[in-house]
Amino acid sequence: MQLGLSESARATTAEEARFRINYPNSKPRKSRIIALDRTSHSALDRLAAGYQGGDAHFLRYVEAKFATDTLNMLPVDAVLEEISGRRTTLAEEIADADVIVMLTTAGASAEAAEIIGNACFVRSKMTTGLVVSSKEVPALDMARTLTAMRPFAAMLVISNGDEYVAEMLSALRV
Repeated sequence: MQLGLSESARATTAEEARFRINYPNSKPRKSRIIALDRTSHSALDRLAAGYQGGDAHFLRYVEAKFATDTLNMLPVDAVLEEISGRRTTLAEEIADADVIVMLTTAGASAEAAEIIGNACFVRSKMTTGLVVSSKEVPALDMARTLTAMRPFAAMLVISNGDEYVAEMLSALRV
């Protein structure tokens, strides 16, 4: 009795090779990493300096942009700034983005997360929140930041340093 080829052996034959796909199984993501507060700006600068490959834009949140200057309405857009200093709008940046990562520091105001999160929700964009913490940050400050960001991030991650943020961005294929 002759034994047949195993499934693995059969899949590696020349006959089966014609069914293989000769390109990567996923396309690179168009990512936007947005620092929400002044403290996270320096972390963003370090991340951008060490970044290689992909289509990621590293941006700083500057301010909300209201529909009009005279009527205090819900912000419909925001002003962002690239590492180079060039200003752009949130709407422009997320229009063709696949994933938006909001980077903030524990204890910082998460007002920008609401504006960015709502803009992304309306456009069906995936959002991730990365909160950089340290041992010096009181638990109450951390809780406030997490509570404020939770409704606006599909995934919320706490990091105890910049190193983990870079690893998280890599895991997200940013």
